[in-house]
Amino acid sequence: MKRASALMIALLLPALGGCSLGGSVETLMTPPKLSIEQEQIYNALKSVTGSNIRLKYPKSGDYLSAFIVSDIDSDGADEALVFYERGTANAEENPLRINVLDQIDGVWSSVYDRSAAGADIEEVIISPLGENERINIIISYGTVTGSGRITEVYDYRSGTLERTLSKSCSLMEVHDLDGNGTNELFIASAQTAGQAARAAAYHLDESGTYYESITALSEDFTECTQLLCGNTENGEPAIFIDGVVGPSAIRTEILRLSENRLTRTPQNNPLFDSVRPSGYAAQDIDGDGIVEIPGCNVFPGYEDLSETEQITMTSWYTFSDNRLIKKHTGYYSINEGFFFLLPDRWKNKVTLKRDNVAEELVFCAYSGSLQGSTNELLRLCITADPVTVADCLDNGYLLLGAKGGTQYLAKSADSDDPLLLTTGEIITAFLY
Repeated sequence: MKRASALMIALLLPALGGCSLGGSVETLMTPPKLSIEQEQIYNALKSVTGSNIRLKYPKSGDYLSAFIVSDIDSDGADEALVFYERGTANAEENPLRINVLDQIDGVWSSVYDRSAAGADIEEVIISPLGENERINIIISYGTVTGSGRITEVYDYRSGTLERTLSKSCSLMEVHDLDGNGTNELFIASAQTAGQAARAAAYHLDESGTYYESITALSEDFTECTQLLCGNTENGEPAIFIDGVVGPSAIRTEILRLSENRLTRTPQNNPLFDSVRPSGYAAQDIDGDGIVEIPGCNVFPGYEDLSETEQITMTSWYTFSDNRLIKKHTGYYSINEGFFFLLPDRWKNKVTLKRDNVAEELVFCAYSGSLQGSTNELLRLCITADPVTVADCLDNGYLLLGAKGGTQYLAKSADSDDPLLLTTGEIITAFLY
């Protein structure tokens, strides 16, 4: 049935050959319909800029609109920030701009306009920083080259949007890094021709002065791919940075902020090196608030096979007392978005095979070789084909979950093998 479905898709593809998928995302998207308030703000903006403008939208974060309405000066009334590009701009000036609008006698009016620092808006965060109560507008910009970002912090008061900080970086986050109840600004930067890889935290004191703390990252970090704020195994807040260290490998750096001092934490576990293939990102795999770092090995029986023939076994490690401690082991599929946890009683006793005919994963009792490991324990079927799903359910498969059109199903073998999992164990072992 699966082959038949694939054949139907293959037959349909030529019919789509005349469709063009070119063009940017912005040209393909229909602009969202503006609310009444946004329409009023937009008209007030055009009254000073003219109609030859294009609204710009942040790519991620809590604020995804070109219109951000918030009390940014703590006066008890909302102001509006609008991001736009001029249709005609001098070659020397950045077409991306920020306009601030305020309500005067109940009518929206433009009160300030300034050039932005980048080509695109990656993210906008509005938050106090440190001990100072002022509201900061923190904007992460993308650059024209697409390599790196520029993070700027603005303070709006007395009708002026004043830039108080500007830093180049790879990644940015605003978070309570030390667990004291106030947020800090954190940035990480990969190495460049003129600067080593480093990270920095920024904290505002009561007078509004920035306290900066900088620490080095791995010298071989050529790219920072992920910044994750979470907890260690013993509940301490930490920053986890995934960085590229080779053509197809990444490593995780762990940093802490204490008394406004940022430090890089040593990883003194001689049994584990956090270098692994790209794509294996650090994450809170089990949702307990503690960040886990993946490490890669192979399932029993694959040690002497070529890399293309191997099936990777992924272990997840937590950090505690300057050591990485193994917490989970199992099968992790990056492309299919799930992790299957191996129970302790399966350790060194179970391996994993692929059934290429049925397009399923099969856990088998390990008997010392792959060829001899024929005693099936559990099958996993991951499919978006409704015919296959119906067929599996008719044949006793358990539906573990569904995500984005993909269905995850499992079937335990019909035997009395002591390694068989109960239904409860199967459900518990499956993690998105």
